[in-house]
Amino acid sequence: MDTGMRISLDEILDLALEYKASDIHFKANMPPVFRIDGLIRSVPHLPIFDVETLRTMLMGILTPRQQQLFEENLELDAALMFSDKARVRINLYLDTESIGCAMRIVPIDMPSVSELGLPPVIEDLTTNRAGLILVTGVTGSGKSTTLAAMVNAINMRDPLHIYTMEDPVEFVHAPKRCIITQREVGFTTKSFSNALRGALRADPNILLIGEMRDAETISMALRAAETGHLVLSTLHTMSAPKTIQRILGAFKPDVQDAIRIQLANTLRAVIAQQLIPLLSGGRLAVNEILINTPTVQEAILRGDIDSLLELIKHGAYDGMQTMDGAIYNTYREGLIDADTARAYAQYPGEMERVLRGAVSR
Repeated sequence: MDTGMRISLDEILDLALEYKASDIHFKANMPPVFRIDGLIRSVPHLPIFDVETLRTMLMGILTPRQQQLFEENLELDAALMFSDKARVRINLYLDTESIGCAMRIVPIDMPSVSELGLPPVIEDLTTNRAGLILVTGVTGSGKSTTLAAMVNAINMRDPLHIYTMEDPVEFVHAPKRCIITQREVGFTTKSFSNALRGALRADPNILLIGEMRDAETISMALRAAETGHLVLSTLHTMSAPKTIQRILGAFKPDVQDAIRIQLANTLRAVIAQQLIPLLSGGRLAVNEILINTPTVQEAILRGDIDSLLELIKHGAYDGMQTMDGAIYNTYREGLIDADTARAYAQYPGEMERVLRGAVSR
C-alpha cells in the first residue's frame, strides 16, 4: 500500500486549485477526494494514506494549542494559511477507523459582489447604517463568500469600524477605508455571545456574526441592530419565510411577540442562497431576496409569515426576487438546463409548469 509519503499537503492543495475544487476530503486507507462543482470526485494518481501517515500529516499542520483542543474534543474547526496560495478552513474529526479531515478552500483574493454574479441590490444593502441583514442557506451554499463580498464593498467605500465574530475566520480582510477587527470563536473569544458583548464596547459600526446559533445570540444581534449598528449574519434556512420562522421559533412562546416586533423593526433584508452547477462548468449563486418594505414589515408584525412569498413575487421594484424566479432566469439565459432548474427549485411542480410553458411558446 502506498503510504502517501510521495506527495505533500501543499502539492495536494495545488492540485485542488488546478481542478477548481471547493473542498478536499481526507480519509484513512483511501486517496484524497475533491468536491468539484458540488460533486465528490476522485482524481487520478493521488496516493492512499494509511492511518499513521494521515494522522502525522494532519496533526503536523496544527499549532500546539489546536492539537490540544483536538485531543480534548475529538474534533476541531480551524482555518489555516498555506503560503500565498489559499486559506483553508478545516474540520478535523475521528471516525470509526481513524482521523479524518474536510478542507474548504477559501480564495485569498477578496471577491466583489459583481464578480460573484450577485444581484446589485445586495451591494446596495451595504449602504444601510443600522439594521439586520441575513444571508441564509445550507452548508456549502456560499454564505461566507457573499458576506465577504458585502464586507469588502463597505471596506472599499466607507471609513468605518467592521467587527467580525467567526468560527473560524475564513476570509481575512485587509484594512482599506475601514478598521477591521476579526475574532475567532474558540481561539480569540469563547463564544459568539461573549464576542458580541465585547464588540458593543469596541465602538463598531458594522457587526458580522458568523452564525446566529441560539436565542441568546439572536436576541443580542437584534438589540445591536436596534441601537444603531448594521448587523450581518447567517442562518441555515432555505428561504426568507423560513428564516423568519426559524428566528421566532428559537424563542419561547411568551416572548415571541416581542421578538417579532424587534425583528419587524430592525430587519433590512434576507438573502437566501443556493449554488447551482452551470452547463459551462463551475457553480453560480442564485438568491431569493426579501427586502423589509413597509408592506413586508406589516406582514411580520401581524405574524402573517405565509404571505411573504407572494410579497416577494410582487416586489421586483424594490429588488426582491423568489428563489425559483432566479433559477428560471438562469435557465432562460442558457446557463443551466431544465433538469437543473427542476432539481434546485423550491417548488418543483410549479417550476415544471413554467418550463413547459416556456417550451410551448
